[in-house]
Amino acid sequence: MIKFFRHIRKSLLMENKTGRYFKYAIGEIILVVIGILIALQINNWNEDRKNNIEEITILESLLENLTLAENQSELLITEEIELREMLIDILDINLNPTDNTNKIISDAVFKSAVWDLQSDQPTFNAYNNLKNTNKLSLIKNKKIIEKFTDLEFNSNKLNDILEDRLSVHQIRIDDILENDINFIPLIKANVPNINVKNETPNNYNQLLNIQRIRNLLGMKLTFTQDVINHRENLNKEIKELRLLIETELQTRK
Repeated sequence: MIKFFRHIRKSLLMENKTGRYFKYAIGEIILVVIGILIALQINNWNEDRKNNIEEITILESLLENLTLAENQSELLITEEIELREMLIDILDINLNPTDNTNKIISDAVFKSAVWDLQSDQPTFNAYNNLKNTNKLSLIKNKKIIEKFTDLEFNSNKLNDILEDRLSVHQIRIDDILENDINFIPLIKANVPNINVKNETPNNYNQLLNIQRIRNLLGMKLTFTQDVINHRENLNKEIKELRLLIETELQTRK
């Protein structure tokens, strides 16, 4: 093809048809430019197609991770609520408190209420990996990116309150188990094949009348409610983002 065009140009020059030669040369340039533009358009189309395929793969990965995170989140909220109800129960500050001063509190229940603490968070590995590799830019729906920013913000707020609760727990609340009770009977809940008959039993009703201990458990209750609030806010963000990605994928298929 190149030899063909070259032959035409040579013939026009030999025939001294300069005007026609220039017209032909301009036409040839235009054809070359059009060819280049078509090639670029095809290349851009291929790149867009590849990016669209990769974007869908990314959204599916994020959706899978968010579904897992939502399950984790709801389980953690359930555990926090159980802890809150245990604390309310042993402090006997229900909306309808009992008048029974001889209420039986088992070693296992007291240990769980005072000792248990959940510091885990839902994991967002897919988002973090994409963020570190700059792949999030492939997502065209900017609302999704904005929601992930909100999700990250709420996750950081939850992490802060979890760290605050853990710090207070380690410094103050664990002190109850170390100094105010006989801890050995509480071990049986985790190590059932031990004999605690010769151990001095704990009188938890008497212990829970001590203002310092009530205040410490009240602090834990307050922190736990704050954690529940933050976990529920984060869970709401997860649900909204999951639904947003599901809708986006439905429109792309």
